[in-house]
Amino acid sequence: MAQRFMLEETRSSFWLQYEKKKMRECAGTLHNLASVFLIEEKEEIKGEQDRQNILLKRRLRENRVLMADHLKEIADIMQRTADEKVRILKFGEKKEKQMAKMFSAEGLIMEDFYLIEKGNGKKEAVIQIYQGHVQGKRKFYSAEEVAAFLSVILNIHFVPASRTPYFITDKPDYFYFEEDTKYMVLTGYAKSVKEGERVSGDTYAFFETDDKKFYAILSDGMGSGEKAKEDSEVVVEMAERFLEGGFSGSFTAKMINDALLTGSEGKNMSTLDMCSIDLYTGETNFLKVGAAYGLVKRDGYVEKISSLGLPLGVFYNLEMNQYRKKILDGDYVFLFSDGVLEHFQGEEGEEFLKEIVAQIPYQRPSEMAGHIMKHAISAAGGRMRDDMTVLVMGVWENEE
Repeated sequence: MAQRFMLEETRSSFWLQYEKKKMRECAGTLHNLASVFLIEEKEEIKGEQDRQNILLKRRLRENRVLMADHLKEIADIMQRTADEKVRILKFGEKKEKQMAKMFSAEGLIMEDFYLIEKGNGKKEAVIQIYQGHVQGKRKFYSAEEVAAFLSVILNIHFVPASRTPYFITDKPDYFYFEEDTKYMVLTGYAKSVKEGERVSGDTYAFFETDDKKFYAILSDGMGSGEKAKEDSEVVVEMAERFLEGGFSGSFTAKMINDALLTGSEGKNMSTLDMCSIDLYTGETNFLKVGAAYGLVKRDGYVEKISSLGLPLGVFYNLEMNQYRKKILDGDYVFLFSDGVLEHFQGEEGEEFLKEIVAQIPYQRPSEMAGHIMKHAISAAGGRMRDDMTVLVMGVWENEE
């Protein structure tokens, strides 16, 4: 068994390095192609005098620069993936037999197993397993139960990966498990629609990506009603797709901005408010394009996350406000649409909102969001002059 494992480890290592080499070559090709776009652009506009042609060449130049940036970003993603350190950990024959015996006692037959360590030091487990037939044992186990077995055997807290099947069946299949995160996030929201409108022009989303980053996205469409709703939905949907695809927040914002500027059907000038939390480290990134300021609450202290600039869909040169912060156990993050902050304007209004957040009598994010919304409506005299949205994220350490 040990000899078989060493042989398979060697083969796996060879194919892994081969695939990484091909990805690096492809990344290099994309970088070279990006350089060609920029070189051709400079040669095309040289010596041009006619005003109409100059404007056309300027637009072509902008498009070439954008295309070059997109190619570079894709190349960088491929390069980072290829450079990511992944190694298969040696697994002793004694430990493997112990694991197989433990599963067998539960009526589960293990045919293959790999323990992988990623570049960030986190472990992943891959196991090929199926349900056998043992007298007195129930027929099917869940992937969560297998994760619990692995956690006991390896002394690592594993959870099923999103791509793994839910139940173990009587047919051999591969199941994937990953080391559990240090932090968990609970969310809450509150929304209010502008008077005279049926729908809100604000759109939001909470989601988690495969690399264990938790995202909150809020977009405020220009104006109100159906058009504003459609515009903000486009921004949030595009952001979610790019981020789930592994693109950075800044590149995602640029891509959305480019798409809005080149769109043929009307103007879409929506804000983008993005917060990402690394569930392993607590590293938190804020990205704001024309969005309202945010707040971070730690015990009784409240910190402002500032924002300036114009929304998406106005200029090609996008102005982004980006901040980085370490989130700790018990912290809360608050995102608002402009409609909320209209009722807390000026230094006095800002300090009043900070005081409301600092002294909030609740711990559940949903109750906190509702509490803030009640104060916003009260400050507005009960008149909703704009759509209002409050998003709250509470961060806690996982208890194994």
